[in-house]
Amino acid sequence: MKSRMRRKFLVVVSCGPDESRKAFTPFQYAAAAASMGFETSMFFVAGAPSLLRQDIAEATRATSQGEPLIKAIDLARKAGVRFLCCSESAKALGNIDEGGLPAGTQFAGAATLLEMSADPEVAVLYF
Repeated sequence: MKSRMRRKFLVVVSCGPDESRKAFTPFQYAAAAASMGFETSMFFVAGAPSLLRQDIAEATRATSQGEPLIKAIDLARKAGVRFLCCSESAKALGNIDEGGLPAGTQFAGAATLLEMSADPEVAVLYF
């Protein structure tokens, strides 16, 4: 029996601005997957919703001379990556309401993440 190739990627991000060196990697992997033609979504949980705040995305760098995180975010968006943000994490840990999310980013809950992760066509990457 031939196995089916997975056609979707789900990149789950839990690191926040306090782990700036890790924050860039999920956006780069998501952008690469989308550029290769995979349907790609990013799901932001725990401290990760804070990365989507404009002020934090502009200030966060992997190194003191590095490019701001906002460039990696824009790269993923331009590649067609879908952004989903845990509503509970955003409100409780990031102090972010719906108006504080970047355009095109949607609130989602635990059920959405679990359903997406359970799909056999989805490869899940966790950062």
